[in-house]
Amino acid sequence: MVIRKAVPSLLRCSNCRVALLNAVASHAGLSVRPATRATKTRIKPVDNTTKQYFSTSPVRTSDLVQQQRQEQLPPGAETSLEAEQYAESNEIPENPTSATPWYLQVEKPQRASNPLLERQRMPELPSDPPPLLKPVLEHVSIDLGLDDLTIFDLRKIDPPPALGANLIMVLGTARSEKHLHVSADRFCRWLKITYKLTPHADGLMGRGELKLKMRRKVRRARLLSSVGSSETSTTDDGLRTGWICVNVGTIEDGRASTEEFTEQHGYVGFGSEVEGAKLVVQMLTEEKREELDLEDLWGKMVRRHDRKEDRISKAQDGLSADQEIGQSSMREELSYSDLSSTAISN
Repeated sequence: MVIRKAVPSLLRCSNCRVALLNAVASHAGLSVRPATRATKTRIKPVDNTTKQYFSTSPVRTSDLVQQQRQEQLPPGAETSLEAEQYAESNEIPENPTSATPWYLQVEKPQRASNPLLERQRMPELPSDPPPLLKPVLEHVSIDLGLDDLTIFDLRKIDPPPALGANLIMVLGTARSEKHLHVSADRFCRWLKITYKLTPHADGLMGRGELKLKMRRKVRRARLLSSVGSSETSTTDDGLRTGWICVNVGTIEDGRASTEEFTEQHGYVGFGSEVEGAKLVVQMLTEEKREELDLEDLWGKMVRRHDRKEDRISKAQDGLSADQEIGQSSMREELSYSDLSSTAISN
């Protein structure tokens, strides 16, 4: 039974049939010549279309062509092909972004400009700033929440502003009328408690004054309604100021003192120079700041003063150059006269 089952399985394979025939022929004394037939090798056409696989490295047409060539080459030529592939793999790619597929390329996020951060940006300090200026700016910006801070260094302007000589002015924008008054009140209290200063705030209404004005407005409206008048007054009765000028006073200046200045430059004159700088903080609402436009006013003053200083410095440089030329010519004349006198005496 085992032989009957094994014989059909052996006959299914061509090699097994040939081996069985050879064994039978050898016992019978016959020789069996194996039949040869021509084998046809099919060369697959080169497909230039790339196949997209789900992988991090893209499949290129050159890789497919090299793989097909490697299958067709004899075994001795594989070493040179591997060497070429190794040399190509060590080459630095010209564009590294093209090696990654489009779905793995990550675009760098661009930071959107935040207008709130721009409004809360701290301004740059002027040259030789007073020591109190930086803490005042930080308190006004961070603790009080004023926006769009601007500094005007008016210490060099001649003639000086009406607020005083050696003036430094700070402008800030409040977000509402209530924010304006609360910020000015807290700023004055902070200066009194922390630095023992006595600031003066023009336009700041105290709590009692605000209640009194509100009471007067309600009483006036009640009288008008009792008479039968239906007209509503458009005036704010002084309840809305929109502008508070906090005069901090004279503080320590960061520049050299008067004695050091006179010793270095040999300045002699009469009168006394104002020691220290005067600090003023202008707090305005946005509408009032656009209406007054103090930046344009004081900016023109600073630019005019800078142009004047440039003209004076250029004139002084020209005078110094002329003096040097005159001194050199005088020296030449003196040396020529000395030579002529020595020649005559000889």
